[in-house]
Amino acid sequence: MLVIREGGGWLAEVAALGVVRRARCLVTLDHQMRDLLGTNSVDYQFQTGDAELDRLLMQIRSAKGAAGRYEERARRLTRRALLLPSGGSGRDLAVLLGLSHQRVHQLMRHGLPNAEGEA
Repeated sequence: MLVIREGGGWLAEVAALGVVRRARCLVTLDHQMRDLLGTNSVDYQFQTGDAELDRLLMQIRSAKGAAGRYEERARRLTRRALLLPSGGSGRDLAVLLGLSHQRVHQLMRHGLPNAEGEA
């Protein structure tokens, strides 16, 4: 969804729905878009009027997306490591995996998260 800084406010365009919304502040516009789309996750493309800021915002969003993918991969690999019989004690596993021994115990006792992070 394209969001443009316009004059003293903001304009959002949802081309797929043919909808345009305006608001004085970005927070208000964000609430309007979340209500309109019925979701808490909206993928914005910003045009703030500052090319460097726009470029940084795109890089930040890209880095956060990559971090999320790496976090998911780390969860899957952790699950595999905890399933191996040769990992050692819970405290040893904690050191090996960079987790607290309490977290390892919790994972082992209450079930390991699946790929979606659910137990």
